[in-house]
Amino acid sequence: MVRRIAFCWLLLCPTLPAWAIAPPDSLSRYDFLRAFRRLSPLEQDEVLWLARCIYSETNRPEEQRLIAWVVRNRVETRYRGDTYREVVLEPRQFSAFNRPTPRRDLILSLTPYSTTPGWQQALRIALEVFQAPPSARPFPITVRHFYSPISMPTSDPPRWAQAARPYQGPAVAHIDPQRFQFFDGIDARLDPLPPAQTPTPARPTRLSRFRNRLRPSGRIPRPVRPVPPWRPARQ
Repeated sequence: MVRRIAFCWLLLCPTLPAWAIAPPDSLSRYDFLRAFRRLSPLEQDEVLWLARCIYSETNRPEEQRLIAWVVRNRVETRYRGDTYREVVLEPRQFSAFNRPTPRRDLILSLTPYSTTPGWQQALRIALEVFQAPPSARPFPITVRHFYSPISMPTSDPPRWAQAARPYQGPAVAHIDPQRFQFFDGIDARLDPLPPAQTPTPARPTRLSRFRNRLRPSGRIPRPVRPVPPWRPARQ
């Protein structure tokens, strides 16, 4: 009944007041879940990883939206990964995922149905950016780096930012530079890949040696020929 009344009111009032125009990230939880369920399982997983990333960085929607576009720029240019999951979990890129912590465990446990404060907002913004057309990109696709000066352990910026100037444009004009700075066209040599770490093989235990003896050799045995019901089995 309420929806019908609202629909009739919209027909009678084609010009909406400013307070009635909802921002893109103010979808209700019902509307978000309905749109989320229309995605494929792979797309749902990608939106979740994007939401986890922006949720780990800030709780301000204007900052979350720009960070989401940085992650999307990385995915679309295949910088440090081909998927949102790969980009977010790339070592030494997003601090909340660098090492096991209680906060990291909390972020990884979040689902579309979690009610943690601020999480539903991050989900809506992640879905918005994930589905947005390329024309909605707020800055060039080469803007693939950012950092937060107030979150740095020291006053020194990252190595890759020391010889670069922060990106200047209308999209970041309202962002406090002490909270976040965005960078365009960072040379990959200034942001090298983390060294590959070869895991140390575990010493075999008595149980593992026993399991290895039980492990099949790879040959598939021929199945037993079934006995027809009209022929008695051999004794």
